[in-house]
Amino acid sequence: MALFQNQQHKTRTWLIIIGVIILIFLAIRFIFGVTNILKIVLFLVEAVLLLSILFGVAYLFYYLFIKKQKYDPTYVNKQKLIQAGRKCNLENLKGLYISGDKGHTRVHIGKIIGYCRIQVLKKTYEYEEATDEKTKKTYQKIVTRPNDRGEAIPQFEIDKEEQDVFIAKPKGFLSIFTEAMVIRTEPNQHDELVGDVTLYGYSIIPISEYWYLNSDMLDIRKIDYAILREAERGVFFEGLRDMKEIVDKAIALDSRHKKGVEDKALYEVPEMQQVGRK
Repeated sequence: MALFQNQQHKTRTWLIIIGVIILIFLAIRFIFGVTNILKIVLFLVEAVLLLSILFGVAYLFYYLFIKKQKYDPTYVNKQKLIQAGRKCNLENLKGLYISGDKGHTRVHIGKIIGYCRIQVLKKTYEYEEATDEKTKKTYQKIVTRPNDRGEAIPQFEIDKEEQDVFIAKPKGFLSIFTEAMVIRTEPNQHDELVGDVTLYGYSIIPISEYWYLNSDMLDIRKIDYAILREAERGVFFEGLRDMKEIVDKAIALDSRHKKGVEDKALYEVPEMQQVGRK
């Protein structure tokens, strides 16, 4: 009921606004005539276009030179994978499909515009058999060992595995306005890399900046751990880059910063000057 009343209120508001605009144009029509109405409309259109251009230029200047850009390590890594995929793409790759099930035909995802094979880290826990005291059933339990403070630490192994990365452009005319899809799979989750490639699954699911098969969407070992380690690595190298800039400024290797310091040294505050003379 509340939703219906809210919709009625919005409809009534729009009708009032449209009615006011119509009354204004009718008043201008009878007061100034048809010719003046056309001039007024053209003037309003030109004013809106001019203000839009000025606003666009101002926003572009603000975005490029004033606004502080946020660093997103996952997005940056995605862009690097897109670059690598475009440079290393196999010439004979065409379309990317997903197989579906027995009752449905395969689905066309898009055109393959890039492909590369990478290595990712995986985290595998150690398990041992244990028995539930109440039900007496056996289950797999994560192995833990105490550390120096007596805390139980889960035991795991860090290993690496290969992963295929497909860069696909979605189908449809509007795809020129959308960003490329980055689909990450294991080498045994698709058919041969010749012509059209088919992924073995029912659907692909977006997780973070990437797409994964539905059979992998809950695989923390394969997805979450790999993305987190890649992000940590990106933040580390970004920190090194910022550190270099700080060090360069500290030892006066940055010419712009050095010139700024020299220019500031030319100015002396009058109060400080008087104190110095005393």
